[in-house]
Amino acid sequence: MKPVFAVLSAFLGVSVYANTPGPDDWRKANERVQEAGGWKTYAREIHRASSGTAEPSSRPASLSLQVAVERALALNPALEQTLKSTPREPENYLLLSIHQKAALTQEARLVAEVAALWYEAVATKEHLSQQAQVTEVASIASELSNRMRKVGNLNTLHQAEELLSHAKEKSKLAALQLKHDEALERLALRLQVTGDPLRLELPDRLPQPPSQPEVLKLSKTDAALLSTKTSNPEVLRLLSETRRAIRSKAEAFHLVKHYINEVLPLQRQISEEHVLHYNGMIIGVFELLKDAKQQAKLVDDYLAALRSYWIADAALLPKLASLREQLSEIRRDAWK
Repeated sequence: MKPVFAVLSAFLGVSVYANTPGPDDWRKANERVQEAGGWKTYAREIHRASSGTAEPSSRPASLSLQVAVERALALNPALEQTLKSTPREPENYLLLSIHQKAALTQEARLVAEVAALWYEAVATKEHLSQQAQVTEVASIASELSNRMRKVGNLNTLHQAEELLSHAKEKSKLAALQLKHDEALERLALRLQVTGDPLRLELPDRLPQPPSQPEVLKLSKTDAALLSTKTSNPEVLRLLSETRRAIRSKAEAFHLVKHYINEVLPLQRQISEEHVLHYNGMIIGVFELLKDAKQQAKLVDDYLAALRSYWIADAALLPKLASLREQLSEIRRDAWK
């Protein structure tokens, strides 16, 4: 997002107090934009945010989902001990004791619970970082509008719109900060982390979804179980819940891919055209700001879709585990 500030700083630094920008002023502003990488760099940063590529960091190692699950399991030593002696292969499921089957179902519920809390905390952190940058851009735009209004280059309506936009972005930032703090509190409480939960280190971005739709395919065993016919009310409920969980995951996956493959690339193309128009002095800085806001909105929408996918992925685990446990007791023939 830094190039955004470079663009606006260029405008704040030249021709703001003149009634009409001169050729040299435009040239100097554009040169500074190009030196900073311009809005093309900003578009690349937006792409990097959506692709999950992290910047090198010297910070302490963040709390991964795997570590969070291991910590939660360690809080239940009896369950952890049972799982150590429980085979995981589907073909061995019918050979397990009732206690072992229940342990696998309990583990799936634990993983889903911790994963949902972890994904929420990471997602709110990423949203917060994004909103902080958008708010700073709005702040600079507000300052620019004030300066341009003083010299008569901007009308009162436009100035008020920029001031209102800044005020709204500040409100969003405050609300997101509170949401992130609450997400950290819930995760820390579940993991029984001592100390200030706000100091909990988490990744800056959510993991990317699998690249191929094969991830939506079930194992042969689970696919066979889902086709089971039974009149048992409990099994019917589990079958319905599992089918809905599968559809939710599939829909979330396809929505994320829609953003990655279509929406975000189109927005980058539009942004690059805006850069060309700006460098050709066809549009001004406020048009670039409008484009920046649109980019930020689409990235936010993408992040929300990505969060939904991972939570749907985790929510499916206990549904399948419960279905296996129930059918192993009342319909052993379903496993054949």
